[in-house]
This record gives sequence, structure tokens and C-alpha cells, in this order.
Amino acid sequence: MRGSPSLLLLALLTLFLLEPGVMDARARSLEMHTEDERLVRWDLNADSVTTYNDSEIMEAKGNVVLKRGNEYLKADFARYYMSTKWVFLQGNVVVRTGKDELQAEEAEFDLRSRVGWLKKGRIFMAGPHAYISGERIDKHWGDIYTFKQAKVTTCDGDAPAWSITADEAVVEIDGYARLTRSAFQVKDTPVAYSPFFLFPTKTTRQTGLLRPEYGRSTSKGLYYNQPFFWAINESSDLTLNEYFMEKRGFMHGIEYRTRPSSTTTGWFRADFMHDKKRELTDTGPYGGDGLLRNNYDRYWLRGMFDTRLPDPNWRFKADIDYTSDQYFLSEFKDGFSGFNRSRKELFDLFGRDLQEKDRKRLSGAMLTRDWERFSLALSSMYYQDPSLGNGNRPHNSDETVQQLPQFDAYLNKGRILPNFPLEIDASAQAAYMYRRHGTRGARYELTPRLTLPVNTRYGSLISSVGTYYTFYDTERASRMSDGERSPFARQTGEYRALPEIDVAGSTEFAKVYSFAPKPLPLTKEHVGEWRLLGMRHSIQPRLGYRFRANEDQRDNPHYTSEDRLLPRSELVYSLTNVLTVKKEELALSKDANGEMAPTVRTSYLDVVRLRLEQAYDYREATRSRDRDLYERRPFSDVFMDLTISPVENLSLSTRNDWSPYLNVFTRHQSGVTMTFPAYGSVYAGYDLRKALDEYARQRDADIKYLRFDLRTAQVGPWSMALSVKHDFEDLSNKETDIDLIYNHQCFKLIGRVSIDPQEENYQLLVMLTGLGD
Repeated sequence: MRGSPSLLLLALLTLFLLEPGVMDARARSLEMHTEDERLVRWDLNADSVTTYNDSEIMEAKGNVVLKRGNEYLKADFARYYMSTKWVFLQGNVVVRTGKDELQAEEAEFDLRSRVGWLKKGRIFMAGPHAYISGERIDKHWGDIYTFKQAKVTTCDGDAPAWSITADEAVVEIDGYARLTRSAFQVKDTPVAYSPFFLFPTKTTRQTGLLRPEYGRSTSKGLYYNQPFFWAINESSDLTLNEYFMEKRGFMHGIEYRTRPSSTTTGWFRADFMHDKKRELTDTGPYGGDGLLRNNYDRYWLRGMFDTRLPDPNWRFKADIDYTSDQYFLSEFKDGFSGFNRSRKELFDLFGRDLQEKDRKRLSGAMLTRDWERFSLALSSMYYQDPSLGNGNRPHNSDETVQQLPQFDAYLNKGRILPNFPLEIDASAQAAYMYRRHGTRGARYELTPRLTLPVNTRYGSLISSVGTYYTFYDTERASRMSDGERSPFARQTGEYRALPEIDVAGSTEFAKVYSFAPKPLPLTKEHVGEWRLLGMRHSIQPRLGYRFRANEDQRDNPHYTSEDRLLPRSELVYSLTNVLTVKKEELALSKDANGEMAPTVRTSYLDVVRLRLEQAYDYREATRSRDRDLYERRPFSDVFMDLTISPVENLSLSTRNDWSPYLNVFTRHQSGVTMTFPAYGSVYAGYDLRKALDEYARQRDADIKYLRFDLRTAQVGPWSMALSVKHDFEDLSNKETDIDLIYNHQCFKLIGRVSIDPQEENYQLLVMLTGLGD
């Protein structure tokens, strides 16, 4: 046929060009420039590698691995196109990018930009421990993925306990997952629908809804509290919450936190509401205090702020704590908006505590400057009495003392001469004591003190002498209402000087007992075993005398307890016993090669500590006042403080006061703590204080208080927590909290019951792992 030679030549040429070339080596490096012109290299390994079209196409089969640093692509089969830098993967595809792992049946990627697509793929994100799968996944620039027919869960396994499905999903690694036309499923059964759903795919701070609080209580009815968190920037955030209560209405909350530097921290929160309910009874809901509450508008403001000025020796701190009425903190003590959470947050951040919820609220500011031995402080403190107003005493009858302002100076203890042990310290204070009703004016105090410590091989003797100098500049004097003297006397005193002497001597006798047990075998089978190496018993006697001069201070203004310093002349003697053991224990730790190996650890433990103390009051022994009412009792109660810790996970403590005149315990406080990792922990404590009627001390009624806390370790999926606080004398001071917890790999259910005399609260908390838990 005509033309046959030409067609034959063309066919032969085509076969030659398409003839595969089998590479002898199973490893090869693929170099390329990224979109930002960086030169990168992927290392290819496979059972066999074949090239086509003069090495323009490369096919790899069997255990295919493309690796670049910590990133890799794995598959049964791969086809790489040299000109476009695209790779097609098929069969058991696994892709690792950063901390996240992708799996698929098929995939295609641009190795330069790492964009591509996956068929029937799934991503595992280690940060939130979340799985996201889809029929088709498109990977875009910047670790952004688009899913079709997506499914999201944090549960392991093919049949997750819960999941969220969506027609479409956009996922940003270390960002958010945005789901469109989504449904929440329990065991693949839809139970809720949402046109749009958003959840974070990383564990760092992210803007979004926080886990809500909901339940039912006798005083609030059904309630729901939903917080919204706004991550303003890396150093500041804002939380808004709406708290709906069926019987009370809405409470609105706003919380602001900031930490722009390591030396500046701020935390402020406000909650406010228009309450549907008023307390207009004559007894009140909290302990029959006889107070009313007729206000509907209620609120609580609190916060703290700490910073150092450009000169780091200058420091400024401020506190605010102000509420609308005396019951707000007791009624709203739990939950996101409650007193207990705010108290813990502030103490964790600033190391300062709020006043107890039934005390006056304290706000203030302080500026301090420190030198090596000298420091200054300028402050103002304002105490709010929440029981004023709202149907109770008017605000103009407030007798609370406000120190506005106050100046303090301190000389820290140090030697007067370098080679002589005599030491000096001092403090000075100037404050304006303001009252809306009652005596007010300025108070100036100076307290110098000399101390002489003497230490010898036989013991130590510390002697000190000081004087309280106080000057009053009364601006307005009022009739005394505290019954100290005549009700017609005025607090017009101007001066006070009170010398004070303290002398204390102590020594110690000790004996060490050494043992020679067999060495611990350094094998993993003996990890946890221990041996006793020795024991030390010490006895520490101490004798001290304290004296303060007797001066009549009843004419002076009475602002704080420091204005009425009682005279004293008493001898204090004590004896302390301490039993300390030294032991070795075999434990596992990393060796020089980073492997776990048995090692011996030495530790010391005070297994017994007992202190006995009593005082003899010379003034009481010679007292002539009120002898017809109270007999002399110069000997104080015998105080015993005992702590027993036979092992590290068991501790027993007891503090007791025994009256030698009444032959009873006037105070008994005991507690035992046991911790066992395999079972949980338990604490039980009891506090008893007897009613007293003596010259020096009065107590109207007995106090009997029990506290019990139990935390069980997880048994199967279950664990439990129980807390009981019970006052046998004051029934308004008792609380019981019970948590029954079901633990699952990807969720947690908590049934919570809280009961106190004011309300009963019931909650069912559902915590989905990875979704705001």
C-alpha cells in the first residue's frame, strides 16, 4: 500500500519514545522551586520506579514514600509529572503536613505549593483530636481545606458516639471549621439541625461560643447561661454572657482580661440584672438576719489590676469590689457568673483574695516603692457595707471607717553596725480616717523596734523592745456608742505610747538512728519498692515572755483594732517533737540515652510532728476587776497541734485546746486526708468550739462543723465526687454537692446536684471533647 513505509516508521518511532526505562535505584531526589522561589527537595522511595517520555513521567509502585523534612506522602502507587511538579497518589494514601494527618483512596498534589485534592479522604487534627472526612477534599494554599459531604467528630472508631455532618465544610488548620447545612448525630442518627456551625480546630485562644451552663433550681427555675469569648488580640480578651433565669429574668455579664506584658495584668468583671423578685420579709432568706432587700436593679463589680512603672521598683495595684445589696453574692455564688469562680480567678492571677461573701466589700489602690531596706506605700481603702439601704439602715448612718488616704513607710530589719548583732526595724503610718457618721480625723503612728539575736551551740535567745507611738488629730468627735465608758464621753484623746518587750529562748536535742537495709535491686520488676535508711527524733523546748504596758486608751478614737491594744504580761512555754524518716525508693527515669531506666531516689518525710503550748498570764493572776463575776484563770488552755503522716498519701492533723479549769476541750479541729491513685481521695474534718463565758473571752454558742470530700478514681467509665459541709448549730450554713460522671473517649456526662438551705440546683452537663470543653 502507498504510504505504508511512512506509517510503519512513525509507529516504530512512537514505540521507541514510549518505551519505559526502569531505574536501577529505588530512591531518587526530586528538586524544584516553590512559588516563592525557594529550592526544596523531596526524597522518593519505592519498591520500583519507572520513567516514561525521557523521564518526564515517573511512576512508583509499592511502599511509595515522598518525604520532605517532617512531611511525607505515602501510597501504593504514585505518578509524578516532572514539568508540572504534580503527583497522583492511589491506594492507601497517607499525607502528613505539620501535626495533622490525611488519609484517602486517591489524591493529587502540587509538590511546590502542596495544594491538591483527595477522594474519600479524612483528616486527623492532633490539637483538638478531631476527625474530618468527606467524599471530596480540596486542599488550598495556606492549609485550608474544602469538604463535600463532610463529617466531623472527635471520637475514635468507625461508629462514633457523636458526629456533625454537613453538605459543605471549610476547615482552616489551627483555625476554625465552618460547616454549612449541618446536623448533629448520635450514633449516625440526626437529632438536631443547624444551617451553620462553627468550632475551633486548635487549642489556643479563639473567638467563639463557650460551653453553656443550664439546669434547674428552686430559686431560679429553669436557667441557661451562654458565654461568648472574643479574643481581641494576643494580650487581651473579652467575654460576654447572657444568663436567663425563669423566675428572675436576664442577667448580663461582661468580663475583660489583659496582660500586655509580664509586669502588667488586669481582670475586671461586671454582672447586672433587673430582678423579678424582691425580698421584703422581716427575716431575710439567709440565716434570719432581719435584713430586707427591696431593690430590683442588682449588680456586682469586681476586678484587680497590677503593673510596674517604667522604674520597676515602683508598683501600682488596684482592687474593686462593689455590690448592690447584701444577698447578691450568696444568691449567685456558683457558675460562670458566680462568686466562687471570680474569687478563684483573681486569686490565681494576683495572689489576692476577695472578702468572704457575707463581709464588707473592699476596694482600694496602692502605689509602692522598694529600696534595699526601705519601702514606701501610698494607698486608699474603701469598705462598702452592702446591708445599708434597700429598706435597711440609711447610708448616712454608716459608721464604717475608710482610710482615705494612707501613707506607710517601712524600715526592714537589719544591723545597726556591721559587726554587732543589734538589729533595728521600724514602721510609720499616716492615715485620714473618714466616717460618714461618727468620729473622724487623722491618725499618725510610729513603731520602732530593736532586736538582739544571740545564737550559740546550745540554743538561741532573741530579745526585742519596741514602742507604739500614736498621735490623733480629731476633726469631728462624736458621743461614744461602744459602751467603753460613759455614753456621754467623747473620743478626744490625742496621744498614746505603749512600750512592748519580747524575749524568747529555744534549743534543740536530737538523736539520729541509722539503719543498714539491703540495697534495692536496680531492676524494673522492683520499681516502687523502698527501704528505710534512718530516722531523726528532735525535741525543741521554747520559753518566751511578752510584755506590753497598761495604758488607758478609752478616750482615744476607735477606728480599727489597733486603737485598742490590750496590756499583757505573760509567759509562754512550748515543747515540739519532730520525727523525720529518710528513705530510698526505686523509680523510673530517663537515662543519658533517653530511655526509661530504674533509679534510686532519696526523700525525707516528717511522719510525726507534735507541739504542746501553754501560757501563764501574770495580769490575770492579779486581776481585781469583776472578781464577783469571773474567777481568776491565769493559765491558758493547753494547746496541742499534732500531724501524723506515716506515708505520703495519708495525713492526719488535729488541733486541740484543753481548759485546765473546765476540764473540757474548748476547741477541737481534726481532719484526715487519704489519697490513693487507683481509688481516689477522701477528706473528713470536724471543728468544735465550745460556748465560753470568761473574763478574757466570750462565745455565745457552740460551733460544730463537719466537712467531707470524696473523689473517686474512674472505675470503668464512671467516677463520682461528693462534698458535704454541715453546721450542726447554724443550719443555714450547710451545703451538699454530688457529681456523677460518665467518662467517654470523646464526651463526658456530669449529673450534678447542689443543695443548700436557700435552694436546690440540678444540672446535666454534656461536655463534647474538642468543642469547648
